[in-house]
Amino acid sequence: MKALRNYLDKIKPNFEEGGKLHALRSVFDGFETFLFVPNNTSKTGTHIHDAIDSKRIMSMVVIALVPALLFGMYNVGYQHFNATGAEGGFIEMFAYGFLAVLPKIIVAYLVGLGIEFIVAQWKGEEIHEGFLVSGILIP
Repeated sequence: MKALRNYLDKIKPNFEEGGKLHALRSVFDGFETFLFVPNNTSKTGTHIHDAIDSKRIMSMVVIALVPALLFGMYNVGYQHFNATGAEGGFIEMFAYGFLAVLPKIIVAYLVGLGIEFIVAQWKGEEIHEGFLVSGILIP
């Protein structure tokens, strides 16, 4: 991780104001704060001050949603096999559900994060992490 941190520190001036890639600053900041805890945090106001930031909390929520997602994949396969009267075991039902749900997850993340990146670039704001959870909940 130290090598990745050093690399990001090395290319960061390109994304700062006046750098040749300054138009992509919010995208760089989004990836950097997803990988590492940001250096700047709120000092006053109604925010809870803790060692964990919002991106880490959203990542934990996504991890907590994985069992529900896996059961949902199995349930899609089970409902399909039940409706068609076909015979199949756990693996077949899960595989069918996996292949039915995975494209929806991919499309939800590509479209949702794409829109998030475009809007953040357009407004000159940083990327918000709320879609990490929505990208699992929508499919």
